[in-house]
Amino acid sequence: MSSRYGNPYAGHGRRSRYLYEHGGRRFDWATYWERRRVEREAASRSRATPDVVPKPAPTVLKVNDVEVDKYLLMNKVAHHTYDFESKELIVRRGQPFEFNITLDRAYNKDTDKIYVEFKTGKYPSPTKGTKIRVELKDKLEDGKWGATFDADSDQKVLRLKVQSACSAPIGYYNMSIITKVKDTDEFSYPYFKRIYFLFNPWCEGDSVYLEGAAEKDEYVLSETGYLWYGSYKQIGSRPWVFGQFEEGVLEAVMYLLQDSKDPVMDRDRGNPVIVARKMSAAVNVQDEGGILHGRWDGEYSDGKRPTFWNGSVAILQQYMKNKEAVKYGQCWVFSGVLTTVLRCLGIPARSVTNFASAHDTDNSMTIDNYFDEEGQPMEHMESDSVWNFHVWNDCWMSRPDLPQGYGGWQAVDATPQETSDGVYQTGPASLNAIKHGKVYLPYDARFVFAEINADRVYWEATEDISLDDYKLTKIRLEKWSIGRYLYTKKIGQHAGIDVKGDYKHPEGSEEERLAVESAVQHGTKPEAYLPDSPFNKDVDFTVETADKIYVGSDFEVEIPMTNRSSEERNVNLFVNIQVCYYTGVLAKRVKTQRVQVKLPPNGHDKGIVKVSVDEYLDKLVDQSAMKIFVLGKVKETFQLLAGQDDFRLRTPSIELSVSKTQLKVDEEFTAKFTLKNPLPRKLTNCEFNLEGAGVRTSMEVKQGDIAPNAEVTKEVKLRAYKAGKRTLVVEFDSDQLSQVHGEVDIEVSK
Repeated sequence: MSSRYGNPYAGHGRRSRYLYEHGGRRFDWATYWERRRVEREAASRSRATPDVVPKPAPTVLKVNDVEVDKYLLMNKVAHHTYDFESKELIVRRGQPFEFNITLDRAYNKDTDKIYVEFKTGKYPSPTKGTKIRVELKDKLEDGKWGATFDADSDQKVLRLKVQSACSAPIGYYNMSIITKVKDTDEFSYPYFKRIYFLFNPWCEGDSVYLEGAAEKDEYVLSETGYLWYGSYKQIGSRPWVFGQFEEGVLEAVMYLLQDSKDPVMDRDRGNPVIVARKMSAAVNVQDEGGILHGRWDGEYSDGKRPTFWNGSVAILQQYMKNKEAVKYGQCWVFSGVLTTVLRCLGIPARSVTNFASAHDTDNSMTIDNYFDEEGQPMEHMESDSVWNFHVWNDCWMSRPDLPQGYGGWQAVDATPQETSDGVYQTGPASLNAIKHGKVYLPYDARFVFAEINADRVYWEATEDISLDDYKLTKIRLEKWSIGRYLYTKKIGQHAGIDVKGDYKHPEGSEEERLAVESAVQHGTKPEAYLPDSPFNKDVDFTVETADKIYVGSDFEVEIPMTNRSSEERNVNLFVNIQVCYYTGVLAKRVKTQRVQVKLPPNGHDKGIVKVSVDEYLDKLVDQSAMKIFVLGKVKETFQLLAGQDDFRLRTPSIELSVSKTQLKVDEEFTAKFTLKNPLPRKLTNCEFNLEGAGVRTSMEVKQGDIAPNAEVTKEVKLRAYKAGKRTLVVEFDSDQLSQVHGEVDIEVSK
């Protein structure tokens, strides 16, 4: 019998060539002995030569630590973000920042690869520029993403210098350090704090680059300023705390930018044109996720009066508590908040007040007033209005989407007036395009042009039975009554400057008239510039009031008239004085009076209407504004006269003083403020609102009622928590008196 392994001696008495057979396979002796020989020779060579240990493959670098906080102060100073009340890294795009990484072994530049990766947005993507991976290189390239480094002696601690592109999307990013060896797997070490990237007015490659240190100090870094209000005859200013670096402001702005119901699309966050346009919508509540409710009817019982606010910080902080819009604001509040938002993002911005600001509702580029054949106003035909003042914003940027020459200041407006692309937003509109009547250029140049340079047209409307409509005859064209002044803060000073020249050519100049006529051709009523009606027009008039009329005093309205003919003229005037909201919307009537004026040949005279305090005091609304309408007819020539004017009653100031004007951080001081009631009426629901960037956020001080002509004084203890020049602002508000404020500067050292 053969064994399991076969019979090694089977066959003809000699050794079989088969060692064994198993599972159908045969193993022969020849192969076995050959393998043994090779093994013995290999062992012999090993004994004759030294041992050679194969070099192990390098292991992937691991990151033990990312030290950003070590250079936090240095980076913030270099990037002009030092004043932000935040412990996170805030940098400006296109500019390097530094931090350390500590490795678990020495870095070998021949085999190791180190990348810095940034992600932003819900769905980071390299194609959208929201997922960026940069490899350590020897040097940085201007305007591009990049990273370079210096190493310590043992090559375990690397000091990285990282730079974003000057066109990178702004917003908050997550950062990771990626390591790998050649084609091996990666090791990723995430940095667990956010890093914020802002626009950079200091970087020449950034589209918001602004020359001049004083300009950047004013329009980017300044936390306080002024907003102008009133009428073109009685211009008033009020301090405003923008507070773009205060606690909670950056959080609120980033929420609007990236996380709100209607954020800026990730791919558009690098474009200041789109960002500014979206922020103009985000500040008002008319569209989803807005900050402020606007209200103009005087009913504020479920919120704060617009005149209560003296800064943006309290508004933004309140908004972030529950993501619900704050009640209430009007144009200067919308503008103040938008200035804060834009400066926080790094876009140079200023608040601008337009006095005698037109609201053109029909895109005619004119403001139209209609009267019947008897000289009475036809209010049912009028939809346009002229605001005593309106506050919006200018922001600085290049405009690569427009022809060359239209960069620089751009108008944006957060006050909800008219929709643009279906949203309550306005701008950016190039001021240079507006100045030259190029109203077809985006965005909303037509609307802004009308606000500052529309002509006011008075029409006589006679009923035309055949057309079942009215026949319009132009009575008068006023070329100067809109956009009287455009005020903003003067750089580095507590004063205003008229920037009307940025918006339009000198009034009445050939360039200005060409711009107007060019703009009107793109409007809905070019017939406004057809020849005038054939009536003989030889009587002129104006409306005048005193420069300073304080609330609580009597006043007069004068109507100087001139007869340019060689014959006598008799004029019947109808004068109507009404309280109005600053938007031009009429409230209660103060007085109506008929006045007859006899004008000698080539002579002058005037009509006078006197108004006592008792006639208007109980009828006043916000801003203490009034509008005067003058309608008339010349008896001899049937010339129709129509005109209007507005003014405001001035309010007193608050005397604000401090126990120390120079102090150190966290040193206590006393603020004292005094107000005298100027009215022969009791003031009710009185409160003061105190605020100062770097001193404290909004503090409400309830007062109760103030007796007629009484004086009240309050004192509060405060501490400054931030060094530098600081401005403390106090605002007073009541049912009968508003727009009352005071301010004082203090110098705080470390």
